[in-house]
Amino acid sequence: MTNVQSVPRIKRPDRGVILTAVVLVAIYALVFALEQILPPTSMLFTVLKKGATYALVAVSMNLLNGFTGLFSLGQAGFMLIGAYTYAIFSIPSASIDSVYQYYDAAIHFSFQEAINGIFGLEAMAAPGLIIGALIAMLLAGIVAAFFAWLIGLPVLRLKSDYLAIATLGFAEIIKAIFQWQSFGPITNGSNVLRGYTRLSDFTFNIGGTSVSFATFVPVFVASMCILVIVLLINSSYGRAFKAIREDEIAAEA
Repeated sequence: MTNVQSVPRIKRPDRGVILTAVVLVAIYALVFALEQILPPTSMLFTVLKKGATYALVAVSMNLLNGFTGLFSLGQAGFMLIGAYTYAIFSIPSASIDSVYQYYDAAIHFSFQEAINGIFGLEAMAAPGLIIGALIAMLLAGIVAAFFAWLIGLPVLRLKSDYLAIATLGFAEIIKAIFQWQSFGPITNGSNVLRGYTRLSDFTFNIGGTSVSFATFVPVFVASMCILVIVLLINSSYGRAFKAIREDEIAAEA
């Protein structure tokens, strides 16, 4: 008697997944084309940038308040941590002294210059600018997530309004710490950080033609983050989030 081995079926991509991918590619192509046609001062780009940012914020808030039912008001503090992390590691070394004019800067490093140094390119060449900015964004998210986890250890033991009050308090504490003079060599105290890589810097001269990615980058990053959140919601962790919303005691059991 011969053993017949069953051949596993290859699961075909869902039609909705394919349609979503096609729509995303079409949006990317449209945004990129508009950036090359319209002037950079067009109001359309301002709306698209802010729309991408606020769409990501809304989906992130829905992940916590909507799918877990936990009412938190500390998101601004974690956004502050991420923004400072990105800015600190994106300031070129040539601008450090002018930015930290009241302090002796503790960090003299930027990912953009490090990447270009590895490939032997000039200080702010295009490859280092793009890759360095993406690495700084990733690091900003990791640092913000770490502090969120650290603060969540004691705070998530609270319920309802007490959780909202505690997270709001932590957000204000984080703001005060970053403006504390003792942390001035890192955060520049109450003075603004400037000179870091901005969206307007993603404009490059390729083959004598100016090519801009200033709007494409935030739209791309926001859509990728939203995609990760959607995948998380549809995973086993996402089902646990929904269970917590329905009945926290039963979910804990």
